Parts: sequence; structure tokens; C-alpha cells
Amino acid sequence: MVNSKKLALSLGILSIIATSCICMQYRITKAANLDGTIYLTDTNLKKSVLQWKEKCSEANEKLDKSNKDLEQLRKRVADIQVNEELNKKIEKYEDILGLTNVKGQGVRVTLADNTNKKNTNSFASINTSNYLVHDGNLISVVNELKAGGAEAISINDKRITDTTAITCAGNVIQVNGEKVGSPFIIKAIGSKDLLYGELSKNGGTIYKLKKYGVVTEIKKEDYIEIQKDL
Repeated sequence: MVNSKKLALSLGILSIIATSCICMQYRITKAANLDGTIYLTDTNLKKSVLQWKEKCSEANEKLDKSNKDLEQLRKRVADIQVNEELNKKIEKYEDILGLTNVKGQGVRVTLADNTNKKNTNSFASINTSNYLVHDGNLISVVNELKAGGAEAISINDKRITDTTAITCAGNVIQVNGEKVGSPFIIKAIGSKDLLYGELSKNGGTIYKLKKYGVVTEIKKEDYIEIQKDL
């Protein structure tokens, strides 16, 4: 009886020990598996982070290069715009100074002395010189053409600029010291309608010259060429 109790007690103790060992082994294995999983997850995460860092670094480099290229392109565009504006200004001043040939629509004006003196208008009969074209008449027509937006003007193919002198020396009219005579052919390039309207208005120079008997004519032209000042 005593031996049976000892045997049962021994078996019970062995069972407890075995159970404890099994539980410990399970915990160790579980901990090992858990640690292994965490370690594996950390490794993959690090690899992913490194890969994304490399991609971000490459993207930043490309972005920096693109920004530099864009800045260079902007500078080139700005330089082109500056050059275009500068060229336009140069062309404009060259036109003003009469250094270039100019072509386009405009008007052709003819002023001529009335040598027949057939006009019986009281304005003309007061003084026979009223039948003649004077330097002041040419200057007035030129000013009206400028007011109408003329881009280029010539008198008897002599280019008129802001520095041109139109003077009278006795019975002779001179343009920059060169003699010009009747008939005076004045050509102007610009809007033919605006120029014609400016010259043909009541009270203008042409209107008055007609009254005094001077021969006048204004024609709209689709194409006129004015040579540069030689």
C-alpha cells in the first residue's frame, strides 16, 4: 500500500516536471519565433526605407536638373525677348532717322503752282504769290501727315525726317539744302484712310491751298515705297 502511494507520488512529480518542461519549451519556441518574425520584419522595412531613400534622392537630383534647365530656358527666352524689343526699337529709330527703305500703303499728294492763274477767287487775286506753293505749305502738309500717323514721308523722293530742313531761298524751295520745284510730290506711308482723312479735312492745309488756286491732289495708294535718306 505504501509502495503504491510512493509510486503514485513519484509519477505525479514526474508529470509536473514534464508539464513544466513542455510549457517552458513552448514559451522558448514561441519567443524564438516571435523574435525571428520581428527581426525579419525589421530587415525588410530597412531595405524598403533604403530603396525609397534612393528613389527620393534620384527624384530630387532630376528635379534639381529640371529646375536648372528651366532657369536656363527662362534666361534664353528673356534674352530673346530683350533682343526682339531692342531690334524693334532700333528699326523704329532707323525709320525715324530715314536710314531704311520703307514700303506699305499710304497717300500720294501733289502740290503744284498754278501758272495759268485762272482762279478768280478773291483770296488768290489779292496776291499772285498765293498761286504758288511755299515752304510753309510743305511744312504744314508734312506736320498733318505726321499727325495722321505717317511712318515715312518724302518730298520729290527726298526723305523727310525730324531733322529735315525745308526752307525758301528766294523763289526756290530747298530740302536739306537741295533744290526742289513744282510739282511737289509728297509720299507718305501709313494708314491710307487716316492720312487721307487728315489731309482732306475742312480748314486743313489742302483745303486752304485749293481756295488760293494752288493745284492739289490727294490719292490713296495700296503700295508706296520710300527710299532711305542717302
